Amino acid sequence: MLNDFVDTINDNDTIWVIENKENSDPIFKKYVTDKLFSSTYAIVSKDIAYIFVHKLDEGNISTLKNQNCKIYIFDSTLSLQKYILDVLKELNFPKKMLLSYTTMSDENTDIISYSSYLRVTKFFRKLYKENQRKFVVRSAEMNIYNIISKNSNDEIEKLKLLAKITDEILKRAFYSIKPYQSEFEIAQNTKKISNEYISNIKDKYGIIEYDLAWDICPIVLVGENLKKGGHALPSNKKIKPGDTVYFDFGIKAVFNNGITLYTDMQRMGYLLKQDEKQAPNEVQKVFNTLVDSIEAGINKMKPGVKAYKIDEIVRGIILKEGYPDYPHATGHPVGREVHAAGALISPKYSKRANLELLENAVYTLEPRVNIENGGSIEEMILITNSGAVPLCNTQRELYLI
Repeated sequence: MLNDFVDTINDNDTIWVIENKENSDPIFKKYVTDKLFSSTYAIVSKDIAYIFVHKLDEGNISTLKNQNCKIYIFDSTLSLQKYILDVLKELNFPKKMLLSYTTMSDENTDIISYSSYLRVTKFFRKLYKENQRKFVVRSAEMNIYNIISKNSNDEIEKLKLLAKITDEILKRAFYSIKPYQSEFEIAQNTKKISNEYISNIKDKYGIIEYDLAWDICPIVLVGENLKKGGHALPSNKKIKPGDTVYFDFGIKAVFNNGITLYTDMQRMGYLLKQDEKQAPNEVQKVFNTLVDSIEAGINKMKPGVKAYKIDEIVRGIILKEGYPDYPHATGHPVGREVHAAGALISPKYSKRANLELLENAVYTLEPRVNIENGGSIEEMILITNSGAVPLCNTQRELYLI
């Protein structure tokens, strides 16, 4: 809703200018309306949003009329210019203009194209210059984060459901593994288990579409391949007794109310040798270290904590145990996308790592022991006003196969 946009503007000298051409702005489309197909413009101020709708879409503005906005219908560049000028005069030509681009290399907030950036800024500079005024351009990424990082109560409940479904699929996948299956065969079987399981429950939970969460999902690595890193494709490498195995897996679900949500989780297991009843000490130590590091991170996660602080805690435990550093972030926002907008739980040198964790946002924690026969676990964590809560049961026991 437009109130969400208005609430992110904190002073009378700032406006957020949005250009939406054929639903080119996914934030405007999702939170305002997806019924406008010609060029639409918005000026969001501290108190109200001004929406400029082309006459071709005049019949499609019913969804806007009950929102905190004032609507102008234009039929030419000249009429658009007149209406925008009237609004700028009403607002006393604010000195700061926000546009939807990123300064943090975050594709989720890098919305306005370069050509649109040039066109919009040229258009506004002309109006300002004619009235002997000036403005500076700044990124609207923090405004976008404050809108889209926080999940609604309905989204939170649906994410909890999907996390439990994901965990159950992974459990079934682990216990279906047979010695000397290849990573590729294990991945294909996991896809089959996922399709069968979700097909049987989707109607019960109002899921109208589902898929795996990304193109190369699931990622399955065994034994010596655990040192490859987290994005290696499943290979013909066969799992043999004495190997660890890990899954990186998630699902995408579209619900009957139009909400689309994603999960992203990892689980670790070990294929027992013939004479073994439990994993050897070196494997159990890897698993315990991962569990301890995640638990330590969860205990420190709360609204207002900078993301890099959590990375320092989790990564620090892995390094303290003598394992090599892992070449990726410790966690990321998840929910509306697999890798969603918001704070990145990574080392301090990343700009997004200096963002604060937000209440009602969901982040992963995914430390890694990047060695042969190592492992990785990934949990989805909800930030509440009193701390952090996993979306489903965390992995506390190593899967023994």
